[in-house]
Amino acid sequence: MAINIALIGPSYLVSMVTMHPPWSLRQFLGSRISTRLRAALLLVAAIIGVAGWAATGQMRSVLVSHAHLSQSALPTLAISQQIERSLNGVFLSIEQLNQLDTSVSPDTLGKDITTKIDKTFELLENLKTMEIALPLAARLEGRLHMARRASDATVFSLQEMRRAEGQILTTLDLVEQIQVQNHTIIDELAYRLSRQTEALLSEVSGSFASGDVASENRPSGFPDMLLSAINLNDIRLSLDTLINIINSQGLQNQLLQLERARLLVEEHFQDAITRLPRIHEAASRRSLARQIDALRDVLLDPKKGFFAHSTARLQFHESVQRLQAEHLPMIVGISDISSDLTQNTLRRVDLATDELRDTIHRVIWTVGLTVGSALLVIALTNGFVVERQFNRRINRLTNSVTAIAQGDLDHPVTVRGQDELGEMARALVVFRTTAEELRRSNIELEKFAYVAAHDLRSPLRAVHELSLWVLEDEENALSAESRSYLLMSQQRIDRLNRLLNDLLDYARAGQDQPAPEPVHLARLVADLARYTDTEGRFKISFAGTNQIIDVQLTPLQQILGNLISNAIKHHDRDHGTIHVNAELQQDRVVLSVRDDGPGIELRHQEKIFELFQTLKSRDEVEGSGLGLAIVSKLASHQKGKITLVSDPNKKRGSTFVVELPLATQTHRNLAVAAAA
Repeated sequence: MAINIALIGPSYLVSMVTMHPPWSLRQFLGSRISTRLRAALLLVAAIIGVAGWAATGQMRSVLVSHAHLSQSALPTLAISQQIERSLNGVFLSIEQLNQLDTSVSPDTLGKDITTKIDKTFELLENLKTMEIALPLAARLEGRLHMARRASDATVFSLQEMRRAEGQILTTLDLVEQIQVQNHTIIDELAYRLSRQTEALLSEVSGSFASGDVASENRPSGFPDMLLSAINLNDIRLSLDTLINIINSQGLQNQLLQLERARLLVEEHFQDAITRLPRIHEAASRRSLARQIDALRDVLLDPKKGFFAHSTARLQFHESVQRLQAEHLPMIVGISDISSDLTQNTLRRVDLATDELRDTIHRVIWTVGLTVGSALLVIALTNGFVVERQFNRRINRLTNSVTAIAQGDLDHPVTVRGQDELGEMARALVVFRTTAEELRRSNIELEKFAYVAAHDLRSPLRAVHELSLWVLEDEENALSAESRSYLLMSQQRIDRLNRLLNDLLDYARAGQDQPAPEPVHLARLVADLARYTDTEGRFKISFAGTNQIIDVQLTPLQQILGNLISNAIKHHDRDHGTIHVNAELQQDRVVLSVRDDGPGIELRHQEKIFELFQTLKSRDEVEGSGLGLAIVSKLASHQKGKITLVSDPNKKRGSTFVVELPLATQTHRNLAVAAAA
């Protein structure tokens, strides 16, 4: 700006020479006004020269402050936000690990947590290079190391606990096989004893019939067989009892009960072993002794027995519970440090903004003083330019920076242009938008997590169970109207639970970026048809490409599943037809889901992709109004789009068309890099 003003003097003289005739120029130069004007112009030229030199130095300061804001403070804030998002992913994975979800292996969750923590470490290293909040970063690294160790210990304990459970089940199967063999031996021995007893009784009866009843002629051995039968029956009873004790234990979570069961089993084993020598037949006694010894090893072996595995499982179960109790305070501590780090970064941005504002103020004062000391004519002619093109924009930008720094994120930034002030204004808009998104996402995440975890699910579950207990316990005492009210309340609770689940799905939609994988669309549609139409009321068909395409499977499953389920729910007939078509167009796949339902009126088509929008009341159609919103959000996150084709006035049915990009080699490399 100073250079342009400095050029006014020479340019003005040249223009005067070229625009006025010689007589006018001589008259102009010979007047006192021209002398004063020449003196004023020389003075103004000197003032402008000094002002240009001073303004140049101040503009360098503005550029330095702007560079500090755009190249240091704002990138630092962006890294802090990435750290916070990465930590949120770590917290979600730890929460999933604490829920003991058997659908996902602990090893997979452990690797996921380790990957996310490693990503956070990389971001912290980038933050350290900017030399900001080094103690906070070091504390956060320490807490993350603790979280990794706790997660690794939890994963190990879960794996060992599940391994012990598998060994327990294997042991129970082996116990059942040994018991079957025991029964076979006992049954055979009992049968032989029965035959021997019958033979002995026949011999005694013959002696009595012949009149030879002398004691020396009576058959002997009856007391031994009777004693063997009694002890054999007692052995069977002891073995059956200890097997029942083992089966009743199952996957026991009480160490005291397990120890009590072990003592009972040892007692029954001792009883069986004590009675074993009283069995008369030696071969069967030895065979039964071997089986009992094998059963005892299976149950009481200190390393490989049932009780050894059960004790190990209990120890790992207690370890998992203890580690889960440590996770919550650890997460709270990490969250607090992350918040402090974000606040520190915001203060750094505020300092950079204040420095920029002070530098701009110095520029204003320098230019104002130099221009104010010039002649009134120069001040009037240049005041419009300086005031409108420079001062006002700086004031507006300063007001915007001050308001945003004070927390007014709705304050408009009205400065425009392609110069440094315009760049600073655009950087300020980016900062304001980023800060607003961060604040809004944090508030929404906290509210959602709190409501879903504490204020909604637990009370709903309690109310549902209470109404169920009332229906079961007071079935005869309740009137038909009361039962209908209770059943209606259970239906409302189930609906609200489904709404919560759909809200969770909507909140999580697009957060994960799974790696692309080969998908056969025909098989996928067939699987979804069996899952969504369990009663087989609708004919769901597929046509189109049979090629195996590379896409992200989970979002595609959700999109097709929601569209097919939506077509079934909103159909006005008990039976219908749903047709899924797929076409490949360059680097995109175009999916269409067409049904023969009632269709969607044109006046409703603009709002069906919004949240909680249903064409029928929720009493008529079971749904939350989030299905199409989830589909739209997933398609948007996939860089795709969804459109609707339907006109009930012309023909029945609706067609939803979804365009999704196919995975390219770049996408695969990004997915592999993100997973690494």
